[in-house]
Amino acid sequence: LHAKYTLFCEGARGHLGRQLNDRFKLREGVDPQVHGIGIKELWEIDPARHKPGLVMHTAGWPLENDTYGGSFLYHMDNNQVVVGFVVGLGYTNPYLSPFEEFQR
Repeated sequence: LHAKYTLFCEGARGHLGRQLNDRFKLREGVDPQVHGIGIKELWEIDPARHKPGLVMHTAGWPLENDTYGGSFLYHMDNNQVVVGFVVGLGYTNPYLSPFEEFQR
């Protein structure tokens, strides 16, 4: 491939990506990959509470301190807000339910 930029979009563990990692040693000297599960909803909110362009991120909350993850709010057009929550898949609590944490 000869290009100024080449973009591969085949998922976190795709066949081509693994070949590129091996050939060009892209994973040497870097932290291991972290995988997570994400949940997202689209809400329509009261126009008085809507702030187009507002972005909010949380680090950790509402998770316990030993669990990697967080949440986000993106205010879009038309009084819509994208609400999302991500939990790293390395959590140790066998009773943790990402969906229930998102609802909390």
